[in-house]
Amino acid sequence: MALGPRSTFLPAALLAASIPAAAAAGPAVTAYTRDLGFVREWRKLEISAPSDTVLLGGVPERLDFSSVRLSPEGPARVARLAYRYDVANGDGLLEKARGSRVRVTLRGDRSIEGTLLGADGAWLLVREEDGSLHTLARGSADDVRLLGFPRASLRPSLEAVVVARSKGRLRAELSYLTGGLSWSAEHTVVRKGESVALWSSSVTVDNSTGMDFVDADLKLVAGEPSREGPAPMPVPMGRVFEMSAQADKSADLNEQAFAEYHLYTLEHAATLRDRESQRLTMLEPREAKLRPRYLFRGSDPRGVRVQLEGENSAASGLGVPLPAGRVRFYEADPSGALQFTGETRIGHTAENEKLTLDVGIAFDLAAERREVQSRRISDREREYAVEISLRNRKPKDVSIVVEENVPGDYEITQKTHDFTRKDANTIQFVVPVGAGKEVKVGYTVRARF
Repeated sequence: MALGPRSTFLPAALLAASIPAAAAAGPAVTAYTRDLGFVREWRKLEISAPSDTVLLGGVPERLDFSSVRLSPEGPARVARLAYRYDVANGDGLLEKARGSRVRVTLRGDRSIEGTLLGADGAWLLVREEDGSLHTLARGSADDVRLLGFPRASLRPSLEAVVVARSKGRLRAELSYLTGGLSWSAEHTVVRKGESVALWSSSVTVDNSTGMDFVDADLKLVAGEPSREGPAPMPVPMGRVFEMSAQADKSADLNEQAFAEYHLYTLEHAATLRDRESQRLTMLEPREAKLRPRYLFRGSDPRGVRVQLEGENSAASGLGVPLPAGRVRFYEADPSGALQFTGETRIGHTAENEKLTLDVGIAFDLAAERREVQSRRISDREREYAVEISLRNRKPKDVSIVVEENVPGDYEITQKTHDFTRKDANTIQFVVPVGAGKEVKVGYTVRARF
C-alpha cells in the first residue's frame, strides 16, 4: 500500500461512509512511524448561496495539500479548493506586503512613507510619491507600519467553493495527509535471572503539525508505507516539546493486523497537543524467556559481546507483534536496586520470529585474535593460520560463539574445534570455556581469489 502525496485514496463516498454521524465528536488520526499522519474529520459548512465560498480553519501548518479531500453530504460538490497560508513570520509578512504602502520609522524618529518595492534580510526598498527611492538598512528601522495592507492569512486554512442545491448547514468530511505526526516504540527488559526477564512496551507519539487534535480517535500504524516524494517541510516555530505521560499502567492500545502492517488502536479518546510528546502503554510487563549468548567477532576490537536470545512466541511469554524501537535493559544489583545495563534497537518483529538483542560488552570475558602464519602460494592463492584466545574470568562456565569472516573461495585445512558455515563467507565456532580457564581456537585457511 502506497500513501504518497499523489496516492489515490478511497472514493469520497466510501470515505464518508467509513465514519458514522455519531463519530463527529473528534477527528480520526492515524499516525505513522516517520513524520506522517492521516486525518479524517467532519466539518459543518454554512451555505448562504447556491455557489458559496467557505473558509475552513484549523488545519496543520504541514498539510500536504495534494492529499486533501473535502466531501460534502448529499448532492453538493466542491467546485474549487485552495490552501491559504500567507505568512508564518515577519519576513513573510513583508514579502506579502510588496507593492503596498508602508511607513518606516528610523532611529531618531525620522520616518519615510511610500510603496514597499522589496525586502530582504538586510535592506528595505521604499519609493516615495515623488519617485525617489530609499534603500533602508533593516537594522536602522525601528518600526515598519503597513498602510492599507490587505488582510493576510496568519494561520493555515482551506478555502472551498461549494455548489449546493439549498442554503443552510451542510456536513462534509475533510481528510488529508500531514507531516509532523510520528510515533516510536520503547521496550523495557528487566532481567530476573539467567533466562527470565520482564518485558514491557510503550509508545511515544509526537505532534509537531502546528495544531492540536482534541478528543481524537487515535490509531498507530507499524510499517513503512512508501511515498513518492518528501513530506511537507516544517514551519520553524519557537516552541519546545513537552512530555505528558499516562498514569494508568494498564495497556492503552489494542493490536490488529492491517493490510501488510499492524495497527494499534487507542481504546479511549486522546488529545494530541501541538509540540507535545505523549506516552501510552502498549504491552504490560510479562515474563519472557531470554537466554544469554556471548559472541566474539574477530573484526571487533571491543571484545566479547553480550546478547539475549529468544523467540517472540506465546511459549516464550511474548507472542505479540513487536514494533520497531529501542530496547533498554535493566538488572538488579547486589542491593536489589535496578540498574541500567545497556540498550539496542529492534526492527518490526512478527510473532514467532527470533529475537537477538545486543546488551553490551562483557567485562569478565576476554578475546584476542592474531594471525600466526601467512604464506603466498601463487598470485591468486594464499594460506594463513589464525589463533583466537578466549579467557573466562567469571565464576561459572560459559560458551562463546566465535564468528570469523573468510573471504574468497576457501578451504579449512586444519582446525582445533568443529565449526559450521553461517553463510558463504562466515564460519562459526561454539567454544565451551570453563570458569577461570583459557581456550585457544585455531584454524588454517587456504584461500583463492
